[in-house]
Amino acid sequence: MQLHEQFGRRFCVSVDAEGYGGRDDRAQHDMQRTLVQLLDAAAARAQLDRTTWIRQGVGDEELSLVPLGPDEPRMVDDFPRQLDAELARFNRSRGSAERLRLRMALHVGVAYRADNGFAGQGVVVVSRLLNSKPVRRALRLAPSVNLALIVSDVVFTDVIGQGHTTFVKDDFRRVEVSEKEYRAAAWLRVPGADVHRLDVDGPGEGSVTPTASPEPEDPRASPKEPGANRAGLVTNVFNHEVHATHATFGISGDVHG
Repeated sequence: MQLHEQFGRRFCVSVDAEGYGGRDDRAQHDMQRTLVQLLDAAAARAQLDRTTWIRQGVGDEELSLVPLGPDEPRMVDDFPRQLDAELARFNRSRGSAERLRLRMALHVGVAYRADNGFAGQGVVVVSRLLNSKPVRRALRLAPSVNLALIVSDVVFTDVIGQGHTTFVKDDFRRVEVSEKEYRAAAWLRVPGADVHRLDVDGPGEGSVTPTASPEPEDPRASPKEPGANRAGLVTNVFNHEVHATHATFGISGDVHG
C-alpha cells in the first residue's frame, strides 16, 4: 500500500494508569482488566461505540484512533466525565494502594495503522501530551482525584472554544508542554480539583504539600493598635453563663472590658 493511501485524520485518545510498575504481577493483571472494563463502561454511558475504535493496549496504557464526525463533542465532554464517574465508583471502597487513577490525553491529527502499531504526528502529539509534566504533576498534586485530562490546543479551540460542549473556558487551564521535541500549548482539567491552584509548572513531579493557611485570629486576643499601652490589661473570658449583679470587670487605665 502506498503511504498516501494510509493517510487519515483521527481523534486520538490515550490513557495511562498511575502506579502500575510498583504493583505485583497479580495486581497488574487485575489493573489491566479493570482499565478496559471502565473504558468500555464509560464509552457506553457516553453513547460511543468502542467497536469502531482502532485500539492498541500496552499494559496500563491504551491508545485509540477514533473516526472523526459528530461524536467528537461527546469524546471531549461525555467520555471523560463518565470515565471519572466510573473511576469514582471503582475507587470508593478501596484503599489508596488499590485505587486506579488515570491520565488522559485528547488530540485530533494524522494517525493510521503501521507495521508495528500506529504512525502519524497525531500519535506523537497525544503521546507527548499524556506524558507531559503538567498532567503528571496535576494527578500527583491532587491525590484525592481520579482523573487528570489534557487536550491539545486544536481540540480546545475547535470543540470547547466554539461551544460544542458543556464546558466553559475556565474549566481548563492553559499550560505549556515541553516534551522531547514537542513544544506547544495545551489545556488541562482535573475533575474534583481547582486546576488553577495546582503548581503544575513547578520543578519535578513529586507531591507538594500545600502551604498551611495562617491560623485565624483569636477574637478574644488583646488589641494590637500601634503604640497601645498594654501594661496592666486584664482580659476576662467566660465560657458559661455568669450572674454578674454588682460586679465590675476588667478595668485597666483607659481600657474597659
